[in-house]
Amino acid sequence: MATFSPAPAYALGTACLGRGLMALLSPREEYGHVGLPLESPVAASSSSTADPSASGSGFASPLMYFKGIREISYGLALVALQRRGSEDALTTFAAVLSLVRLGDGLVVWLYGGDKLRWKALGHWVTGILVFEQLIEDWW
Repeated sequence: MATFSPAPAYALGTACLGRGLMALLSPREEYGHVGLPLESPVAASSSSTADPSASGSGFASPLMYFKGIREISYGLALVALQRRGSEDALTTFAAVLSLVRLGDGLVVWLYGGDKLRWKALGHWVTGILVFEQLIEDWW
């Protein structure tokens, strides 16, 4: 395997750290960044179709903190693998992260609602671009 510039791993790692901190410090705002509506205060069994994010009446689920911790973990792993010079592990981990982006996009597509569904494209495009670059580097 050829030696690659460390800049992309550090840039992606730093971006993940930043996104994680954003989710931890401003979980309500992170919903819009990700492409999901705020959680509805109405019981899940209700037939209401109101969009809680439209009125700002929704709440941030504690699951957003999981997302923040996940992103920080990804960022730390990317930076650590690059720092240690573990190129094979770094490449494999980046491939897994690109698949995570595709999965995140699917969640946004299914649950983002009509107003936010388009944000799934951002997840998919970045996932595909990273994976495509990795495939290019592998062959």
